Amino acid sequence: MRTLYFDCSAGIAGDMTVAALIDLGVDETIVREALAKLPFDGYEIHVTPDRRAGTTGTRFDVRLQADESRAHRGLRDILGLIRGRGLAPRAEERAASMFQKICEVEGKIHGVPADNVHLHEVGAIDSIVDIVSVAVALDALGVDSIRGSAVHVGSGRVDCRHGSIPIPTPAASELLKGIPSYQLDVEGELCTPTGALILAEYGAGFGPQPPMRVDRIGYGLGGREMKRFPNVLRVFDGELLAEKSAGRVVVVECDLDDSTPEVLGFAMNMLYEAGALEVTYQSLQMKKNRPGTLLRVIARPERRDAIAEMIFRETSTIGIRFVEMERIELDREIVSVMTEYGEIACKRSSFGGRILNVAPEFEVCARIAKERGIAVRDVLAAAIAATANR
Repeated sequence: MRTLYFDCSAGIAGDMTVAALIDLGVDETIVREALAKLPFDGYEIHVTPDRRAGTTGTRFDVRLQADESRAHRGLRDILGLIRGRGLAPRAEERAASMFQKICEVEGKIHGVPADNVHLHEVGAIDSIVDIVSVAVALDALGVDSIRGSAVHVGSGRVDCRHGSIPIPTPAASELLKGIPSYQLDVEGELCTPTGALILAEYGAGFGPQPPMRVDRIGYGLGGREMKRFPNVLRVFDGELLAEKSAGRVVVVECDLDDSTPEVLGFAMNMLYEAGALEVTYQSLQMKKNRPGTLLRVIARPERRDAIAEMIFRETSTIGIRFVEMERIELDREIVSVMTEYGEIACKRSSFGGRILNVAPEFEVCARIAKERGIAVRDVLAAAIAATANR
C-alpha cells in the first residue's frame, strides 16, 4: 500500500506541506491551475529551491499584493470561494472539510456555532491558498490519508488578533487532540493551526515510521533559520510493508514437571479456545534432575488475562511469566487452483506484495492421494505448480 509519512520533528505549517509535496514530485503547474479557478486574486506564488541549516529543499511562498492579513471570512464565504469552481471533486471535498473542521474548532473555543465563526488568520488569502494547494497536491498524488511522527509544536507565545497567546495556540491544541505532540526549549510556533488542521484531516496514524520501502523524499522548507535543526518538513513516499500483520503480542509461559500428556493435550485445546494464537510444548530438564515441559502461549495482549486464567485452571503451575513484544507476519490469502487431480486450496503468503511461500492444504491433498492411490507429494507438487499461473 502506498503511503506518505510526515516527519514533523521540526513542526508543520501549510506552506511547508505544499512545498514538501512539490519537492516530492507534484507538478507546481497543477497547483497553480487549480488556484487560478478560484474567484480571488491579490497574491503571487513563488516556488523556489532554498536551503535551511544545510538541508536543501523547496520553499512555497504566498506573497500578498494587498493587505489581506486583516480579512474576516465566515465558513459560508470560504466555501463559496472553493465550491463549484472546477477543482477535482476529491480535492474540493477535502478542502471544504478542512474549513468546516477549523470553524467547528474556533466555534468551540469562542462559544459560538460554526456557521457564525469569522476566521481571521485562517481566513486570509495565504491560508486559503495553502489549504487548497495541499488538497490539490495530495489528490494529484492519489493519497487519501497520511501517517506522521509526533509533532514538535514549539514553545513561547505568539501574537494574534486576540493578543498574545501561548504555543500551541488554542486552535492548534484542539486540532492536535489524539495526535502525539511535544515541546522542547525551542522558542517559536513550529506547528501552526493550518499544519495541525492538515494532520487532523488526513492523519491515519502517528508514531515511529512504519515498515515501508521509501521511494522518494520531499523537503518542505519553512521561513525560519534555526540554530539547532533545519526548519524542514520531510515527507517520505513509499510502499507500506506488512501493514495488516504488524502488531503486538504477549508471550505467556510456565514450567511444568508433573502433568501427564493427556492433561497437556487437553490444556492446549482449551488455550486455543481462550484465544491463543500459538501453543507449544518444549522438553526441559528441571531442578532435581527431573524432566519437565515448557508451556509457551502467544496471544493478543488483550487476551492475556484469559490465557493466564486457563493455564492456572488446566495445569498444575503456581506461577506464570509474560512479556509483550512486536510481531510481523506475512500477509496470507487462500487461493483455489485447478490441477490434474482436481481443485485444491492453497495458502499463499507474501511480504510487501512479493509472494514468498505457497502451502497447499495438506488434508485436501492427503484425501486426494488416498482416493487415487498416488503419492501425496505428487499432489502437493501439482498444487504448487498450479499457483505459479495465478
